[in-house]
Amino acid sequence: MVNPLQMLRGFVKEVEQFLDHQAKIHGVEHLGGPQGLVITYLLSHQETQLSIKDIEKMLETSKSVTSNLIKRMEKNGFIRVCPSQADKRVKYLVLTDYGVEKAKKFQVFKDHVHELLGRNLSPEDFETVRRVILQLKENIRQEQLKGEENAEDF
Repeated sequence: MVNPLQMLRGFVKEVEQFLDHQAKIHGVEHLGGPQGLVITYLLSHQETQLSIKDIEKMLETSKSVTSNLIKRMEKNGFIRVCPSQADKRVKYLVLTDYGVEKAKKFQVFKDHVHELLGRNLSPEDFETVRRVILQLKENIRQEQLKGEENAEDF
């Protein structure tokens, strides 16, 4: 019998290779990770002023990870960081024209990938996968909490 975690690892590797190849075809090869998520999120929320803190919450990442991501995106020309007029400590993110162009390409890429991966799968199949992934994540969280509680005993 095949180990399910070994299967999962192999699947993740295959998906990464597939996404890298598709990203090159769609001209978004450096946007497969969080940068792509951020620019499409900013594109879909252009009427709202989004701060670095909002991106931190959306990605569920730490302040330092988000800050480094934002610096990289600004360097790549996808966004501008603008201080708030009301509170100079708050920084808002604005897509550049280049960022808008890439966000639109990335959205086409995402839609194409979802269509390809979803072939011959029912909504029920997707729901099952979603449920299993959420349960695996919850199992990991519970184990981490146990570890933290045990560490307090030392």
